[in-house]
Amino acid sequence: MKPEGEVSMVRHLLAVLGVAVLSLAFATSASATLPGKNGPLLVSAFTDGGINGSTTRIFTENLVGKSTELLGALDHSYSDPAVSPNGRQIVYSAYPGYQLWLGPFSRPTKAKAITAEESDVLNQDSVFSPDGKSIYFSKKYYLDSGVFWHLKRYTIKTKQVKSYKVDTKRDWGLTDVSPNGRFVSYNRGGDEDTSKIRLLDTKTGKSHTVNTKGPALDPHFSPDGKWIAYTAPVGDAWEVFRARLDGKGAKRLTRSEAINFAPTYSPNGKMIAFTQGADEDKRIGIITLKTGKVKYLKAPGRYAEVEQWLRK
Repeated sequence: MKPEGEVSMVRHLLAVLGVAVLSLAFATSASATLPGKNGPLLVSAFTDGGINGSTTRIFTENLVGKSTELLGALDHSYSDPAVSPNGRQIVYSAYPGYQLWLGPFSRPTKAKAITAEESDVLNQDSVFSPDGKSIYFSKKYYLDSGVFWHLKRYTIKTKQVKSYKVDTKRDWGLTDVSPNGRFVSYNRGGDEDTSKIRLLDTKTGKSHTVNTKGPALDPHFSPDGKWIAYTAPVGDAWEVFRARLDGKGAKRLTRSEAINFAPTYSPNGKMIAFTQGADEDKRIGIITLKTGKVKYLKAPGRYAEVEQWLRK
């Protein structure tokens, strides 16, 4: 549900075998690195001024609502940022050009382009691999014959780009990589109301659909790799849920009767941050999983979105 800005076995035995293999993969996913300490949120938001009357800027925001601008300029818009696991690098998409830029987190304006500038092509949805050695990203082509989505992986050392097999017409919205790097999550469906969660196995290159009861989107992995947080429709609202990687054990976490999206686990796995609001003025929610209580923070600008919860 990100603003553009400018923007689903054969026989019983095979079925049992397939479930067993999938269960083994899930068990492997659970053996992730230990949870980290909670740092600030990484947030993108529109502010007035600059090109087209507004620009997208990148902020960090702490849990008392104090935000600090990380990237912003009158002649550029910055979006889809991700920070490396060690906190030393940042990647983001910049307009004009919609290229991906990679550089030091301490000096993000010193970043260098890692994708070429191409007409009618957007590079976005960047996510670092858990080892920090590569970056997954979306490449969206706007052609006369339609819009086509591709899933890519950029290896930082070699600068080589790998493509994964997806349905370029129905898939969209890369969201996260599991803590052990085994799965990449994205969405499938023509729009939010028909969207389903897909997990791509980076070892086999094959994807499967997570068995949610209805539409679901914006999946993000827990730090221990056992759960995904996502949003799903309840009446006219979109609420935050969490479930195991196979979709079982789903639990509704918010009851706000509002539009909630982009749920992101805290590094220690005890909280989930999300964005709330259907209009341009949004706010940031923080759920404490043990108590179920939610507190809200003021967003640093319009059309704000929680991009990542950084480690301390």
